[in-house]
Amino acid sequence: MKYTRIMLMCIVLVLMSSGCTEQEEFTISDNATIMSMKYAVTSPTNMDTQELIINSTSMDLSIYNSDNELKAHYIRPMIEYQWEQPPYMLTGKPFLEISSSSEAQKIRSDDPGSGTLEVTVLQNGEIHILTIDSDSPEYLFEDLYQIEGYMDSQRLLALEPSSEEAQGIVEKWIISMPTYSYDGSNLTLEEHMRLDELPSTHALLYSFTSSHEGYGNRSGEDLPESITNHTIRVSLRQRGIIKAIIDDSWDEMRQKPV
Repeated sequence: MKYTRIMLMCIVLVLMSSGCTEQEEFTISDNATIMSMKYAVTSPTNMDTQELIINSTSMDLSIYNSDNELKAHYIRPMIEYQWEQPPYMLTGKPFLEISSSSEAQKIRSDDPGSGTLEVTVLQNGEIHILTIDSDSPEYLFEDLYQIEGYMDSQRLLALEPSSEEAQGIVEKWIISMPTYSYDGSNLTLEEHMRLDELPSTHALLYSFTSSHEGYGNRSGEDLPESITNHTIRVSLRQRGIIKAIIDDSWDEMRQKPV
């Protein structure tokens, strides 16, 4: 009986030690290779989740709704100098090795808007999937803020449309709106400016021609034909239209005079 109790205690200790081993802190060494970083943030307003996976060549951003259905997917090339930052931020910092993404911890556990981070590392011939240990005393608030800031900036970059993409989004939107769809034609880009900050704003100026006067859907009005030239100024941010004014007098988004 005594021998049996000793054996049971040994088994319990082994099981406890094996569980601890799975949660032992892992440190990225100087000779390790960071293969990818996965960052997920859920919006507190619409519950959409943005999941970003970056590596030395690409930024891969997927957006899911609250039912975990894919809403949008964007892939952009990684900017070389941006990928030089992860080793600087992560080497020598404490991590925990994990077995699944469901165990990923918030970068800053006291911040509801903070995302979860997974890092895939090749070290000593083995691949490790790591999550940041935000409660580790070795991490200062500045460390966590820097890592979160870096991942947020990459997420915004992944969402940035190119100039051609911005023009495509805006032109499709103008054509679908009431003023142009009623009697518009000859949509022409006159000017395109882009502000450099993130998220950046694209300011586009277009001209077009209507065959009747007025704005919006005029199908219920008895209007004589009258060739009318218009300009429309559109502001685009993060692939969404935020402002659209025709002739400095008509708000095409709200369908009312300015």
